[in-house]
Order: sequence, then structure tokens, then C-alpha cells
Amino acid sequence: MEEEISLRELIEIILKHKKTIIIVTLAATLVAVVLSFFVIKPTYEATTTLSVTDVTPETGFFGSNTTVILPGKDSNLPSVQSDSIDKDLSLLLSSLLKYPDMSVEAFKEEVTNPIVLMNTVKQLGLDPQKYTVENLKKQISVSIVNNTNLITVTVKEDNPELAAKIADTIAENFRSYIIERNNRQTDKLIETLNKLINLQNDKIRETTTKLNEIQTNSQDRLLIEQTQKQLELLKNTRDIMLEKYNMLELLKESDLGKQSILITSKALVPDKPIAPKKSLNIIIAFILGLMVSIFIVFFMEYWKNTDPKKTTVKA
Repeated sequence: MEEEISLRELIEIILKHKKTIIIVTLAATLVAVVLSFFVIKPTYEATTTLSVTDVTPETGFFGSNTTVILPGKDSNLPSVQSDSIDKDLSLLLSSLLKYPDMSVEAFKEEVTNPIVLMNTVKQLGLDPQKYTVENLKKQISVSIVNNTNLITVTVKEDNPELAAKIADTIAENFRSYIIERNNRQTDKLIETLNKLINLQNDKIRETTTKLNEIQTNSQDRLLIEQTQKQLELLKNTRDIMLEKYNMLELLKESDLGKQSILITSKALVPDKPIAPKKSLNIIIAFILGLMVSIFIVFFMEYWKNTDPKKTTVKA
């Protein structure tokens, strides 16, 4: 015959071992209080907001009928195999004179660039042993505000002032990093374009000399007209290059990164920690202590009632 335990018996077991239940529950609650208030360091969170925009200029300005000279073997510029020294290099120039495309997602990934983080550690004078790139990256969360060009940089630290300083410094260093990178790209484009302009001027001088010789020694009007058209086309291309060169100089002066990245909201020093959640920890510890203590007393009763030493066997 199976034994049945009534609700009354359950209550009697709980009342019988109420001291055990109270002691275990209070002990669990006390442990949670000590850990939450005295052991676990509070964690603070500071957030900086950036507004990013891809304002990189289009540099594919050469038309389909542009004629430029082909870079020679001694030039540092890329060369293209051709039977003619004159060739339409519009596609080549468009690929050379190009800034990297930066979407909001790409900007987000660059925020925790190792260069940005290392500069932050150095600028704030942080312990490089504690604040390695990997460790600092774990303290940072970068996210994009839904359907916007806003990026939030959130830093977690046990020091509220330091959390705000790290967040703001990362934002500033990220902005400087993008500006420097764009300036390096602009310098590279200016150097490339300057070489092409010089080569184009050399070709213009050669063609001008050739035209003068033809006009002096030949009466072939067709040849003269073809050479004049070639010279005019070379000059037009050179003028387009000069226009683009001047535009790149203006871009360099304007600091492209300053236009593409704005710090819209600096981090505020947090006044309340986000962790540990003391009240929640204490409540959870109280409930767990109560449940564990009840389980313990029922297990003790079960063990006592099933003790084989107290079991009698009838012959």
C-alpha cells in the first residue's frame, strides 16, 4: 500500500524544521548582501554618440574621349600594356583617384580599431598591462541607432569618471584617425595626379613642337588639323586634371573627416552603477535560500523514514 503524504504532514515537516529553513534562508540572503555591497565592485556605464556621414567625393571625372599619356617604365604609376603611347585611361584614373567607401556599418567597425584604442590608453595614461587592446575592447560596445546614421560608443568601468573619459577619448581619437587616414589618401591622390599632369605637360610640349615642325616643313592640311586636334585634346585633359588637383587641395584644407564625423553627445559621468543590482540579488538569494532550505528538510525527513536500520522485517 502506497504511502500518501497529506498537506497537513507537509506543513508539519516545515514547522518542525523551521529553524533550519530560517537559518539557511538568512545565510543565503546575508551572503548576497555582503557580495553586493562589499565584494563585487560596482560597474558604471558611459555613452558617447557620434553622427557619421559618408561624404567621400566622387573622383571619376574623366570622360570617355579623354586622352592621356601612358606612364613609362621609370614612373611609379601603374602601367597598361598598349601599342600606342596615347590611350584612354579613364577607368584606370578613376580607380586610382578614389577614396574608400565608408558606410555607417564600416564606421562602426572602425571605432574599436587597435590604433584608436592604443592612442586612448596612451592619452589617458592607463596601465598598459591592464588595459590591453583586447581587454579594453571587451569593455566597449558599439551600436548603430536603428535606421539612423548615429553610432553609440558605450564604455563599462568601475570608475564613473574614467568611464566617461574613455568614451569621449575614443570618440575623439576615432575622429582624428579618420581625418588622418583621409588626409593620407588625399596626399596620395594629389601626388598621383601631379605626376600625371607633369607627364601630360611633357606630351603637350612634344605635340606643340611637332605641330610647329609640320607647319614649317609641310603643307599637308589634314596632318596639321589632326595634330592640332590632338594638341587641343591633350590640353583639355590637362585642364580637367588641374581642376581635379585644385579640388583635392581644397579637400585637404577642409579636413574631410571633420565633415563626416560629428560628436553629437559627449558622455556624462554616471551617478548610478548598472551592476550589481543589489536589491534584485538579495531577493533572488532570499528565494533561492528558501527553496534550498525546504528541499533540505524534506530530504532529511525522507532519508530518516527510509533508514534501513529502522525497518523491521517480518518472518
